[in-house]
Parts: sequence; C-alpha cells; structure tokens
Amino acid sequence: MPQIFRIGSYIVYFWSNENDPLEPVHVHIAEGRASANTTKI
Repeated sequence: MPQIFRIGSYIVYFWSNENDPLEPVHVHIAEGRASANTTKI
C-alpha cells in the first residue's frame, strides 16, 4: 500500500492492480491505518 501523503491522522494511499476488472484511477483515505473499508476518491 504505497502512501502518497499524510494529513494529521489521515493517510492518502493507493493499491496497484486493484480488483478484477481493474477499477478507474482513485485513491483511498483512511484515519489511522489502511484497511479494506476506506473511502475511495
């Protein structure tokens, strides 16, 4: 899970080759640490 940046307790990150079929380009935002149920933007 490559982290792009951190703002306070939030991290912005992405997964490579996510899902099948592949999803459109997006990033995840999580408070604390990355998990499967985070917000996608």
